[in-house]
Amino acid sequence: MPRIPVFSQSDVASFREALNRYRAPGAYEPGKWSVSPLNRRDDITGGFPGQVVLRDIAIRTTEQMPGVVLPQEDRQKLMRALVEAGVPSVQIGAFGRNRDLESMRADVRTIKAINPQCEVVYGGVTGISDVETAAEVGFDSVQFWAAPYVEAAAITAAHAIYRRAWQDKDWQELALPSSIDGQLEKAVTLVEAGHRHDVVVSPGINQVSFAPESYVERYCRTMQEAGAKEIVLYDGSSGMGPEGYAHMVALAKKHAPGARIGVHTHNMFDLAVANALASARAGADVLEVSVNGYCSASGQADLAATALALEALYGVVTGIEMHRLTPLARLAEEVTGYKVAWNNPVTGPEVHNWGGTEFVIQELKIDPLIHWPIEPTFVGNERRWDITFDSGPYTMLDKLEALGIDVELDQVEQILEEVKSNMRRLRRVLDDDEVAAVATRVAGAAS
Repeated sequence: MPRIPVFSQSDVASFREALNRYRAPGAYEPGKWSVSPLNRRDDITGGFPGQVVLRDIAIRTTEQMPGVVLPQEDRQKLMRALVEAGVPSVQIGAFGRNRDLESMRADVRTIKAINPQCEVVYGGVTGISDVETAAEVGFDSVQFWAAPYVEAAAITAAHAIYRRAWQDKDWQELALPSSIDGQLEKAVTLVEAGHRHDVVVSPGINQVSFAPESYVERYCRTMQEAGAKEIVLYDGSSGMGPEGYAHMVALAKKHAPGARIGVHTHNMFDLAVANALASARAGADVLEVSVNGYCSASGQADLAATALALEALYGVVTGIEMHRLTPLARLAEEVTGYKVAWNNPVTGPEVHNWGGTEFVIQELKIDPLIHWPIEPTFVGNERRWDITFDSGPYTMLDKLEALGIDVELDQVEQILEEVKSNMRRLRRVLDDDEVAAVATRVAGAAS
């Protein structure tokens, strides 16, 4: 016979009524999330746009991750899952990586068959021939990456430099831009080629943490005059904080009001998501993210954390199907072999596990959105909990009932003590099978 609940039905109704007095529509969505209403006040946040485009770049960046070589089947599986999750823009590779035209066309066909509106992006355009290739393949957009330290840009400007040097040829014959004027002239030439071939050429400032404000202003103003539809600020070195990134975005918006402004944030200081959110608040239209934050080195802004923060905290529409986020994260783990941390935001395998603290587990029966801001099922995850040293008899009884084990009430505390004794001996919590074995042994001994 179950023990009489701690709280009566009228108590529970009263508690729920009290909790809801502290909530506000939008910030509280039953079955989805409960966050502070302050996040939705423009006088506090400064206001967010109503909608932001999330561009997932994992298909490209997994090509750079240490130890990862994706078979085509796995690459296609991940690409399809991204588009099926509602990601509105996907970057699928970079020029110079020996992809043949038919394989690139196949990627475009796959994506467009799932969602004809999904934007297909390719990176690393270096010349007009790449723009022509993009038009032939069917890409919607290509990206041109230019560093502000133009005098030393040859370091990362093109693979061709290193190929020529290896062949004992003079790489300077490539005539790379060696001045800002030359760099801007090349970017304009590519943007204009995009206009002719009906491909969006997105010029971008790479290594933006090196860029003086005057450079960002001039670059964006020149691209605006050329009719660029998008400009991206890339922080490849993780050298930007949220305040600086927001400032640069505001400058870009001011001097290129006709272009979408995008950001590409890295995560060395665990600020990639914060930088992306600060940029959105400053007016960024496109945020480049990556499933599980996958990239070489420090990683990118995590797709799931960015999408959920925008939707739940700030009410920004992303178009992402939230229930697909955790399955997508698990698929990415499977194909790359790189597991996310146990408490990785949103999709971590234990991020919704508050242990077995007595009051926390019991409050779930009243309202599940007190110590958790989101419902795990909303993002395709699950809530689970273990018996811990903070667990009491009510939580022990809940665990036994969940396991389908029927015991007498006077055996519950003995079972709990046996479980804790085993935890001390093993120096870990017990899994459900081990808890069941303890309960069966105690109940059997009593009978």
